[in-house]
Amino acid sequence: MKNINRYAVLAIVLLLTSSLVVAILTNSIPLSQAKKSVGHSTTTKASNPAGFAPGSTGGGFAEEPPIGTEPLTPATANNSAAALAIAQRLSITSVNGSKTQAKLGIPCLPELSRFILPPKEARFTVIKQCVTVTGTVVWTHYFNNDGDANFNVVLDPPYKNMLGPGSYSKVFASKYPGGPAIHAETVCQGPVTSTSKENVGACNGYNGQDFRSILPKIGQHVMVTGRYLIEMPEMPGGITELHPVYGIKILP
Repeated sequence: MKNINRYAVLAIVLLLTSSLVVAILTNSIPLSQAKKSVGHSTTTKASNPAGFAPGSTGGGFAEEPPIGTEPLTPATANNSAAALAIAQRLSITSVNGSKTQAKLGIPCLPELSRFILPPKEARFTVIKQCVTVTGTVVWTHYFNNDGDANFNVVLDPPYKNMLGPGSYSKVFASKYPGGPAIHAETVCQGPVTSTSKENVGACNGYNGQDFRSILPKIGQHVMVTGRYLIEMPEMPGGITELHPVYGIKILP
């Protein structure tokens, strides 16, 4: 009887052991296949169709390379693929300019754009119809022969990503002292003496605001509202502008 019990216990143990081995084999995969799966999951990243390829000048938008540091495109047309790509990216990174304008309820004056004649307007790729930024004035020119009063503003940190590639270029630095800045143009503030087809008659019937009493001086901290655009023909890479300016406020 003892031998029978011993054999019964041994049989049960063998049965349990064989069941466990079968379960392990059923739920396992070959080691080579396991390595392949792990390698695939850890090294393959989701494709990003909007990624900005290093060393390229358009076709996508990402955090790299930083705004304004991508290679300068030779394209000069306002409707070129490069211009449109840069404009789309800047429309995303200029969100703070839109939020500030909306939060403060600063009025926009898109009707001022009619005092920019089509030949000049064709130079622009409009990014947003209305934004508000703050910063420090580093350059002024009052007045141009087209009647505009122009100044440059080094943007405060919330708006730094609103500058186009050309605003960081050597050409920009040679023309505009004070460092990378947004270019602001208030239209029809002075007499039009230019004989260019871009300017003759542009300010006829001007009934917009007279900014002459509040045009900022170098070193002043200002808040500026205007139409946000990039001008590709101005210089390699294009520069970003507020053109026309809708409002100016001198800040403490």
